[in-house]
Order: sequence, then C-alpha cells, then structure tokens
Amino acid sequence: MITQKFFYPLIDAFDRNFFASLKKAIKGKYTFVGDNAEKVFFAKSLLCFQMFKDYRAPLRAINDNLIKKADLKAINDAIRVKEFIIDYSWAFWMRDKEMGRLAKKLFSSPLKIIGSARQFDEFVLRYLISIWLVDWEGPLYALLQSTKNGKANLNELNTILALWDFKKIFAS
Repeated sequence: MITQKFFYPLIDAFDRNFFASLKKAIKGKYTFVGDNAEKVFFAKSLLCFQMFKDYRAPLRAINDNLIKKADLKAINDAIRVKEFIIDYSWAFWMRDKEMGRLAKKLFSSPLKIIGSARQFDEFVLRYLISIWLVDWEGPLYALLQSTKNGKANLNELNTILALWDFKKIFAS
C-alpha cells in the first residue's frame, strides 16, 4: 500500500502540525468568513504565496487563525502587516518566471470570484493541502493561467486542484 509519506514530505514540525490542522479543517468542514473584498484579497494572496521570499509567513497567519469559522479579516490583517512583495528574482526556469509575472499581474488587478461559499472553502483547503504540501509548480501554473482573465471560477480551480489530491483527502 502506498502511504501518505510518499505524497506529503512533511519535514519539519510546522509542516506536520499544519497538515494535521488542515485535515481536521477538511473533515470538520471549516469555513472562511468574510465579505467579498476580504475573499478577493485572500484568494489573490493564496495564489501568490509561493512568489514571496518568506512564503511560510502567510501560512503561519492562516494556521494561527484556522478555526471552525476562520475570520478572513484577521488572517488578511496578519498578512498585510508583513508587507509582502512578490519577488521571483530566484526564478531560473521560464515557467517560474511566467508564474511570477502572472502572480504579479493577478495581485495588482481586480479579481471576480465566481462560485459559492462552499466552493470557496473547498478551494482554500484544497490549495493549502495540494499546492503547499504536495507540489506547487504544476498546479500553481494551471491556477494562474485559469485566473489570468481576472476571474476565479471556483469550480474550475477546484477541478484543477483535485488532480493533486493523491490520497483522496477530499473524497469524503
């Protein structure tokens, strides 16, 4: 039997604890509560985390506020305080540079979220499990391509992310 360790390389304590919290959030159907502006900022931030030099800092803000009804304003305020700058100077490969350009454009442009609150919650949790804990380049490239028209179709984003749910964490 192929076990979880083949798909989730949880090296340090933060990774292991965050992963356990995310699995609990999925099972407990946690929600992310906020108005449209807070959801837009949070979604844009999620899609741009990997382009920050300290990409774990926003994850810590999420982890610190991951409760049954997570307050997006509290999470976003903790992210905003850090004054993140999208920096992809580290990028060597063409696809990484393209992702950096797409992320920078997305972060500074309007974004319309299309979908239900339930789909938004699923997107957030799928993103955090899949992109951050499994693989980030493949799915992030697809997500940034999907949103480059200024629209985030949550059904489409969740379908993309489902391809990386190797252990079928979201199957239940």
